[in-house]
Amino acid sequence: MGITLKSVLGQSRIPEEIVVADDGSNPETDMVVQGLLEDSGLSWSHVRHEDSGVRQSRIKNLAVSHSNHPYLIFIDQDVVLHTDFVADHLSMAQKDVFLQGKRSLLPEYYTREVLEEGTFRTPSFWLKGLKNRKNILRLPTIAKQLAKPKTFETSLRGCNLSMFRSEFMRVDGFDETFDGTWGREDSDICYRLFHAGIKIKFLWFIALQYHLNHGTTTNWDKTRLDHELQQNLNEYRVKALKGFSKLSSEGEIVSTSENL
Repeated sequence: MGITLKSVLGQSRIPEEIVVADDGSNPETDMVVQGLLEDSGLSWSHVRHEDSGVRQSRIKNLAVSHSNHPYLIFIDQDVVLHTDFVADHLSMAQKDVFLQGKRSLLPEYYTREVLEEGTFRTPSFWLKGLKNRKNILRLPTIAKQLAKPKTFETSLRGCNLSMFRSEFMRVDGFDETFDGTWGREDSDICYRLFHAGIKIKFLWFIALQYHLNHGTTTNWDKTRLDHELQQNLNEYRVKALKGFSKLSSEGEIVSTSENL
């Protein structure tokens, strides 16, 4: 979390608003958030609901409910952003199109060094153990040539995703149907965006993101999630079954720039 927030604060184009979406972590998370953001001079909020299993869709919807900006950029807590990440997303933003960026995968030993030192060093292209190494190359001219709108795609991730708020609302946000276990909520919202007539642009060689190495979840309900995702496709679903409009009152703003 700390390394991720530091990379947000180090952007060449500082975001006008930061909302930390906290899916039931311990109180120490707020200490980290406040320690990094309270003197930043930025508009920010830390929103949280109680730990009741994996509820990624709900916490993202809750975060959006406490945001005000017309453009939304979603990242995960286990990534570090290139200094031009936000600028790249905003420069490529387009109505009726959402953006999907890429990531490189850092090796375990490099991740351990970063976390122990508390600072991030941009890895070399030749770093031993680096996966998806082409994704650490920032080549804006080529990126703009490759970013052609497409009507459908199956290779989708929520850790590097952006769209206009109006388009998020058009499909009623993330679907809590996918909560209770890890995964597929990102593919689900993207499929519904396609069904609503919104295209995708892939951000090759810009909006770079470095994924910190960590253990993977093995006990996730893949069968149920894949079935629900297939139902989405079969029904040509546009609106979430239990989306933003059905968000309950649970959750709170833990801390914010407004009351510090």
